[in-house]
Amino acid sequence: MIATQETEKLVRLRQELHANPELSGQENNTANRLLNFLKTLKPDQVLQNLGGNGIALVFKGKAPGKRVLFRADMDALPIQEKNELSYASINNGIAHLCGHDGHSSILAGFALLLNEKPPEKGEVILLFQPAEETGQGALHVIKDPQFESIKPDLAFALHNLPGFERHTVVLREQTFAAASVGIKIHFIGRTAHASQPETGLNPATALAKLMLELEQLKKNWEAEKVFKLLTITHARLGDEAFGTSPGEAFCWVTIRSFEDETLEAMQQQCLDLAEQIAKEYKLELQNSSHEPFAATVNDSQLTILAENAAKQNKFKVIKLETSFRWSEDFGHFGKFGPITLFGIGSGKNHPALHNPDYDFPDELIPTGIAMFDAICRQITNH
Repeated sequence: MIATQETEKLVRLRQELHANPELSGQENNTANRLLNFLKTLKPDQVLQNLGGNGIALVFKGKAPGKRVLFRADMDALPIQEKNELSYASINNGIAHLCGHDGHSSILAGFALLLNEKPPEKGEVILLFQPAEETGQGALHVIKDPQFESIKPDLAFALHNLPGFERHTVVLREQTFAAASVGIKIHFIGRTAHASQPETGLNPATALAKLMLELEQLKKNWEAEKVFKLLTITHARLGDEAFGTSPGEAFCWVTIRSFEDETLEAMQQQCLDLAEQIAKEYKLELQNSSHEPFAATVNDSQLTILAENAAKQNKFKVIKLETSFRWSEDFGHFGKFGPITLFGIGSGKNHPALHNPDYDFPDELIPTGIAMFDAICRQITNH
């Protein structure tokens, strides 16, 4: 159990992080603030600049055992905060509106406990991960050569969840959060003077047809039993001008599914459709994929450990019947071994994640620490 004095320090840390948010891939000052808070601790190893601005603390037991990773995200969002807080964001247009400031503070608090009582066996890795919001952070960490020395046998993470009773532990076996990817489709024709459009190649009709066909594809998918979701998020035809017949068009699409394999097939269908339309209108086609998130698929045995931890701490448990539609890049760690992501309720009427008036509830910090600690002890102290 974390002491009251330490909890107060962690709340101050959380509010300091909240006031000084940084976007994905730019978390340099955030990392320095965390390192400064943790500087009095004596882990066996500290890795810095992991996958960009990531930090990993390694605590080793005296006996051999599993290497278990606990992860917290640390990046903020490009959204203007609308809260009148003493610690409101000082960075215009950037804010911690998903609770990553709270997640990092929880992991910092867990580090305090491990410093006092290291694991008896195995290794415990505490990863402060950058760039979760773009889906790139976990991938960059994994590709970093430093990661080889801390590659986990199993891994855990948490996320606060508005809409659920505060302190409730939210569990689900199998897929917890969806896989998703963004697709940019770019039609290239030829610009011309608006008075002589016949001398160019305007992709307007192709763009309109693509958007209609994508909406039809979405309806077809909705009729299937497997969850598939397509959302057109952006479209543009040329530039803002009355005297030019445009020569290029863009369409951005986000697709989601609960299985990685299904998502791959969906993406291919979208690209095949774009290629067909490009050929029909004699346009050049360019496409690219962005912000890929693997499905976060929870291991049943690790979920049981999380449930045991909740029961030990007398936290209410809710088991979800369906997966969340949003994505979490923690799923990428599943390629190394079993993983589990669980939720902690932020309050039934708490502002939703990414809302401009969201703020992480500080009273969840001891709850998250208690969950991580109880999970860890089941693995490293038996």
